[in-house]
Amino acid sequence: MAYFLGIFQRLYNGNQEKQMKQIKKYFHNLYKDAESLNLNNIEDLLKKHSNGTTILDIGCWDGVNTIRWAKASKAKNVLGIETVEIGAKKAEKKKITVLRQDIDLEKWKVKSSSVDIVVSNLVIEHLSDVDHYISEISRVLKKNGIAVIATNNLSSWHNIISLFFGWAPFDMVNSSSQSWGIGNPLALHRNEQLYVGETFSHKCVYNALWLKEWFEIYGLQLIDQKGAGYYPLPSGLGNIDKMHCAFMSLVFRKK
Repeated sequence: MAYFLGIFQRLYNGNQEKQMKQIKKYFHNLYKDAESLNLNNIEDLLKKHSNGTTILDIGCWDGVNTIRWAKASKAKNVLGIETVEIGAKKAEKKKITVLRQDIDLEKWKVKSSSVDIVVSNLVIEHLSDVDHYISEISRVLKKNGIAVIATNNLSSWHNIISLFFGWAPFDMVNSSSQSWGIGNPLALHRNEQLYVGETFSHKCVYNALWLKEWFEIYGLQLIDQKGAGYYPLPSGLGNIDKMHCAFMSLVFRKK
């Protein structure tokens, strides 16, 4: 913890530009390692818990990971929901049945109790109506079906430290659709010209207990979880101290 605070303090006090770039590069690499481990965690959880033939990927984007999830779960019928047209077209080229609609506002074009597996990677933090999202997952899942939900962890150490300094959590610095890196002077992409839009902004980030109790309201029980990322330490430690990992992958089963 002292090491972690020291890095933040040096940055905050203003190091030379070269040192700043080196530290930002280091944290960027840590993020990419955590992101990769998060994908591996989802795959492992699907292999462990999947039992069925139909999978639905919420926010499937270009379908690359959707195909990976389908192989891991041995699903034959592959569905995806995608809001952004450019992503939906790419997913369709991979033989995925893509439903184009607003995940946040519309009833999903999926029959009730028709899906064995739902996967949702880094989607819930972009939504405004989480009750709608969870209730739709519960509606489309068959009895004993599973949902694997992966998202940023509000209780990760890097978010806790930023709140201690009175800054926005790192995972909320893209909360505006107009500007990137707001509210936190150490945000990696602060003041950089990046694409910013409604679908890429974060509305809220959560922790495991928060989501556990929320999903229980809709008849979904937490049965397993994995973690990835433990800034500024190696990503694998996030799967040991899951409470403070950067990315959490939670498995829920419909009662």
